[in-house]
Amino acid sequence: MESITKEKPFDEEKDFIAYLNKRYKNKDLSNDEDCKLSNLIFNFDLEIPLKTDNDLNVSFQNFLSHFVYRFKRCEFNLNITVKTSDRQVFFEDNCKFNNHLKIKNRNSDLTFKNCVINDLDIKNVTFGDNSRKFKGGKIRFHSCEFHKTNFTNTKFNNLVDFWNSTFHNPITFHKTDFNDTTVFSAVRFKENILFTYTFFGSKTIFGRTIFEKGIDLSQGIIDGDLLFFDLKFNFPKYISEYVGKDNEKFQKYIDSENIIPHINKVTTFQILKNNFAKQGNHIDEVLMSKEEKTSFSELVQSRKEDQNWGDSTWGDRVILWLNRRSNNYKSDFRNGISFTLISSLLFLLLTFLSTEVFWGRICFSCEFDCSVIGYTVKQFIVFLNPTHKITYINELKPFLGIPYIFDLLGRIAVGYGIYQTIQAFRKYK
Repeated sequence: MESITKEKPFDEEKDFIAYLNKRYKNKDLSNDEDCKLSNLIFNFDLEIPLKTDNDLNVSFQNFLSHFVYRFKRCEFNLNITVKTSDRQVFFEDNCKFNNHLKIKNRNSDLTFKNCVINDLDIKNVTFGDNSRKFKGGKIRFHSCEFHKTNFTNTKFNNLVDFWNSTFHNPITFHKTDFNDTTVFSAVRFKENILFTYTFFGSKTIFGRTIFEKGIDLSQGIIDGDLLFFDLKFNFPKYISEYVGKDNEKFQKYIDSENIIPHINKVTTFQILKNNFAKQGNHIDEVLMSKEEKTSFSELVQSRKEDQNWGDSTWGDRVILWLNRRSNNYKSDFRNGISFTLISSLLFLLLTFLSTEVFWGRICFSCEFDCSVIGYTVKQFIVFLNPTHKITYINELKPFLGIPYIFDLLGRIAVGYGIYQTIQAFRKYK
């Protein structure tokens, strides 16, 4: 059937139904199962399927209730409700929903392609049959633009596909059930996305997904498989907030305010790290491990400044500081090399400073002695070997055995630096 074009918008539903009645009055409606509606503007609250009217003939009433709706390049300026129906509905080719879009329970498929959706409401809605008696109820959002959304307590019992779509506002999938295959491939999230008490019952695919802010997987109930591939993060813009022991604040953040707490950020990177390890993707596993430690460092620092925390954070802060400086959490061998060289130079200098010979050779008005430079360079190289001998200290006339302490600490620091350097080199093992 050819596309319908209407120059002026429909301001009332009765006008639209009258238009359809006029168009189809000479058609064999019993064989017409697919109606294409293109380039139309709706300035009234629209319900799909359309309401029937007793003044219409029975054949046309059945037509309104049972045909497959295909909207293309249509604009909906007021509320639109997609009701329960046994027929599919399609919105394609740049349909614009400028107001409220409400979708009700469905056992038939629903497809949106290249659409702009200003306010999507599918709260407390069930798609498909959990018993798998009906194979319908799939919902596809391909290349769509979402602004305000509400997925609270939504149940997807069949495929839900958000391929190549963009979410412009923060979004929380609150108590949402993904019971079948779920696709977030090529999706762009411009703000925080939180999966708060979200159930993942089957395979959920995040392929080439872009997170411009943060993601919170920590509160998800993962019974199926989360599959990650080629994720894109903007780590500096992944901002989380410290909540400490304030449970009410924590709950408000993850339920309604779309704010990710520090501890959730740490746990999210742990989940990502473990899933990449399970997939055998060691490269991204290392990256997620680094971000996990970085996030935990932020959390520990916040706990240190929290007067109500109480527990000591000193040990964690020391370990994290050393790991950050020595190899950037196993991700950068250059940190390991510089840490080793600086440690060797520092402790060698401290060893020299606690000897009589060092102070005896200090003479600013004396002639420059090249042999001192050569001796120092030699000892520096020797010091880089954690198993070097300590007989050189005896010749320097140590003060009260103090140089031996610095030498021991230097061995530990240099050995640690070498180990961390090796660990960083092995990150792609």
